[in-house]
Amino acid sequence: MVSKTQKLRLGVFIVIISALMLFFIIMVAGKSLMEKRDYYHIIYKDVSVSGLQIGGTVKYYGINIGRVEDISIDTKDVRNVIVAISIKRGTPVKEDVEASLIPVGITGLLQVELRGGSNEARTLLPGSEINAGTSTFESITSKAEVLSNKIEILLNNLAEITSAENREKINNILGNVDGILDENKESVNNILTNMDSISFHLASLTRSSSEAVERLNQIVQSEQMQNILDNSEKFSSDLAETDIKKLLKDVNKAVNQVNDTFAHLDLTHLKTRQDIIQTIETLRETMDYLNEFSRQISEEPSMLIRTKRK
Repeated sequence: MVSKTQKLRLGVFIVIISALMLFFIIMVAGKSLMEKRDYYHIIYKDVSVSGLQIGGTVKYYGINIGRVEDISIDTKDVRNVIVAISIKRGTPVKEDVEASLIPVGITGLLQVELRGGSNEARTLLPGSEINAGTSTFESITSKAEVLSNKIEILLNNLAEITSAENREKINNILGNVDGILDENKESVNNILTNMDSISFHLASLTRSSSEAVERLNQIVQSEQMQNILDNSEKFSSDLAETDIKKLLKDVNKAVNQVNDTFAHLDLTHLKTRQDIIQTIETLRETMDYLNEFSRQISEEPSMLIRTKRK
């Protein structure tokens, strides 16, 4: 039989446990209830939200920032699904953010994930609409649909190609090809022989080209070519270090000196030409005198004797 003391102890124990549980529930639920949140909504048009549940997670770059508060059909357009979400107050949600539906593992459940957003964009006010992004499931479904359509077209084309009529045509073509090859066997052999000859000449040309390239590489890597390159580099560096204005001034000065020299040479040549002309005239007169003297002596040799006697 249970005594009063034991009943009292049991009652105290139950009261303490109940108080602790109530305190724990108040702490956990109160924290959630007292937490300040901002509310937004997302409108998905012609998109299935199967797997998205109230209380589902809302993430931003993989971070839990909120939860799904409500899922409803738009009364103005039944093709639209309105998803209401709540986010921790102070979380920056930009105008260019997109809300995509992302599967959670292999459970088939979906969660809302916010993607994108730039610092330059304006921050959305609480109660605004967040742009709906493309869900992963929708993207996979659309790609699978496109792939299935292409496979269907491919199978239809294969079925058309392998029809009885086309098979008969292909057999006729192959038979004609075999007949042509049999009739022109010698020509085909000649063509193959010529192809072998062409291949041999191409191989020879390739070897010659390789040898030419190797020789060119040797020339490029030779010491003389290296000296030429070094001299060219030195000349370029010297030219770069030279004062162009001073160089042009010196060139102009040299050109003027050359012009003066040529002018002096022209004057000297002109003067020398005049002296030569005068000398030629003098020689011409002297020759005339000598010719006259020779003629006189020839006519009268006694002139030499008379002259000697005097």
